[in-house]
Amino acid sequence: MIEEKDIYRQLQQRLDDLPVGFPSTQTGIEIDLLKVLFSPEEAKLATKLGFLPEPLKKIHRRVKKMGMSLNELESFLDNMVQKGLILGGDIYKNRGKGKFYGNALYAIGIYDYQLGRLTKEFAEANYKYLNEDLLYELNRKDIPSQIRTIPVEKSITPEHYVSSYDDIRKIIENSEGPFAVADCICRKTMNLLGNPCKTTNLLETCISMEEAALHTLYLGYAREIDKQEVLEILNKAQDEGLILQPTNSQRPVFVCACCGDCCAFLASMKKLPRPADYFTSNYFSEVDEELCDGCGTCVERCQMGALTLVDNISHVNLDLCIGCGNCVASCPSNARYLIKKSKEHVPPKDFEKLYTKILMKKKGFIGTLKTLGRMMLGMRI
Repeated sequence: MIEEKDIYRQLQQRLDDLPVGFPSTQTGIEIDLLKVLFSPEEAKLATKLGFLPEPLKKIHRRVKKMGMSLNELESFLDNMVQKGLILGGDIYKNRGKGKFYGNALYAIGIYDYQLGRLTKEFAEANYKYLNEDLLYELNRKDIPSQIRTIPVEKSITPEHYVSSYDDIRKIIENSEGPFAVADCICRKTMNLLGNPCKTTNLLETCISMEEAALHTLYLGYAREIDKQEVLEILNKAQDEGLILQPTNSQRPVFVCACCGDCCAFLASMKKLPRPADYFTSNYFSEVDEELCDGCGTCVERCQMGALTLVDNISHVNLDLCIGCGNCVASCPSNARYLIKKSKEHVPPKDFEKLYTKILMKKKGFIGTLKTLGRMMLGMRI
């Protein structure tokens, strides 16, 4: 009989094999975290699921030894979806072929889905895990990033050519919707830990679109909004100096408005030697020294701590600058401006292509061939 601790280790290994993994640590905090989230039965069932959602009947054939009827399995899986542990259920019905289910990434995924169920116990365990090994998994140079940084709208001038996927207004206008907004889980987590946000009092800033919006609405922690309200919320976020970070695809499914003290990505990357190397961005900031009056507004505004005053002139550290444009938008003397990088990053077309690319990069050439072979044979990925 498999011991309980072995079930959670198997689940950790299964989640670690996903495009963005769930690494083990020396302290075992990752197992403590899984125990907060999953019951032993839920953990065992999750080890039987793939990353690509599969039909209910196919999963049932795989887990027959667990002694569940098809109806019992469906009910059990639906409850796991509602708890934010896996993906699937009613919103993943595939063209009349019934319900599909699959494992979710921990981040971006399971962690974010706990917004409506957030507890201090979970927040403390997650924070400890993030600062041990998870930050290195989330911030790898060898695989594409899940998110990217785009310039705030007011930092873009008519002289700039801005691709539609770097223009927040065009991103929203080109989306078919629906749209939903939820509280920022990073700020709520830091509130629980007794470290409230120092940048903004705005909480409802997490925008989801299309299938991601359907999912957040299904889980019950978001509210549906129209395009106009999306733009109003994002305008407020930009006015507060927050950094816009959508999915790293040409058709994003979410847009985060992040600060440097709460955001799991920004805060963790700032601990790395050259944070800018880990961000996906098409711009960096520069200054016209003749116009700069040394007021320091840009220094206060920068979420990455990339700007300093030297002899009353603003200077940028390009190891820290991620091209968000907040310093440009807030400069009273119009001394700061964005420069487009010589090599433009063109994001994958959509959400699915992004994570396929991440998975293939992670597995390498041989691993990719094996994965494609499993897919052709209809095996679990």
